[in-house]
Amino acid sequence: MRAPLLFALFFLPFATGTVTGQSGAVTFPDLSKTFSGVPFGATLDEARQHWQLEEVDGASVPDDPVQVYLREEESHIFGGVRVREVIYYFLRGRFYAVAFSTPDNRQTTILREALELGYGAAPHADADGRSLVWPGESVSAQMLVDGTTGEGKLLLFSNELQPEYEQTLREAAVKTAAGF
Repeated sequence: MRAPLLFALFFLPFATGTVTGQSGAVTFPDLSKTFSGVPFGATLDEARQHWQLEEVDGASVPDDPVQVYLREEESHIFGGVRVREVIYYFLRGRFYAVAFSTPDNRQTTILREALELGYGAAPHADADGRSLVWPGESVSAQMLVDGTTGEGKLLLFSNELQPEYEQTLREAAVKTAAGF
């Protein structure tokens, strides 16, 4: 399945650590509380006013509170990084998170450095350095890095909706355990 990608201004960091687009407006998700012009927490209807979203068939079980979408009109380049796929997550109809991946070590390194500039700090890392977390005030980021290929997977998520998302994971795990 081929998934298109995001807007070019997302990762245009300047030496000051402030991330702005060509218009001078803040574009880094934790500062703007948005992604590609849509606020985290926006309803699906609000997001559709900005994006052409297509639900991913087979990505969820029936009655799952998380719906998964793709955008066909997206670019595969954000500023100085090329990504492979962008996936949008809506939790009970509200924009919860966006995820995308990088194809190689170079693109992963560029993305990591952009995140460090945007968040203003190095990430918290697990013992082997494969899971990196940048806690933000409104939007946090988690990057998983494949130590062999250098590929990276990034998730930007709403801090406000995160506790509810974690609760849905626990509920799904209990339901799954009972279904074996």
